[in-house]
Amino acid sequence: MLDIGHPGKLLVRTRSCHASEQCWKGDHSECKNNERCGKPWVVILKPKAYVSLRETPERAGEFGIKLGGDAKKGDIVCVEVKEQNEPWILGRVVGDLGSYELKTPTDTPYTVLVPGDIVVEIQKLEPVNPGTKVFDVTNKVFPVRAKDIRLGKVEVKHLEVRRSGRCRSAPARMGMRNTPSVAMQNQSTSRCEISSSTHSRILRSMLLCGGNN
Repeated sequence: MLDIGHPGKLLVRTRSCHASEQCWKGDHSECKNNERCGKPWVVILKPKAYVSLRETPERAGEFGIKLGGDAKKGDIVCVEVKEQNEPWILGRVVGDLGSYELKTPTDTPYTVLVPGDIVVEIQKLEPVNPGTKVFDVTNKVFPVRAKDIRLGKVEVKHLEVRRSGRCRSAPARMGMRNTPSVAMQNQSTSRCEISSSTHSRILRSMLLCGGNN
């Protein structure tokens, strides 16, 4: 096997020679040991996968903004938030990509937005338990920076869970609004579940992006 200086191509033969004068000169086709070692031929290497180049904060941010622009209302996106116990969140897109227009910096649940930030409004999916792949669709709605989006159009399986009793909205955190509470018996709560492969994709995206500021 020999690197011949062309990306994706190698010169190979059945057995190595390393003995003839022709081989040492690089003229393998005239090797006197071709009968014993076999004539050389070129093989083309076909990649099975490509490594993402989004390893810097700048590239991750650019790709996140593109994902935010491509997202449609109802799509599920994964957002990096850098909380110690919650490095990423899932959210259902409820608003279009746009510029943050308030004149002063404003705290949101996971970051401080400044005028001019490109944002997308999402409805948070809350994990049922730490490390779980099952999420409740909450009434927590808030904007996130589009450059923090790591995956778009995340595939989820929708589940329906019946709950009895009276339900109230949880108190809103800074920068978060709650949708109206529903007080009723046998409330139907929407849940989503992600697959193990989707969970792995999320973790890989966190490693590849390199973090954002």
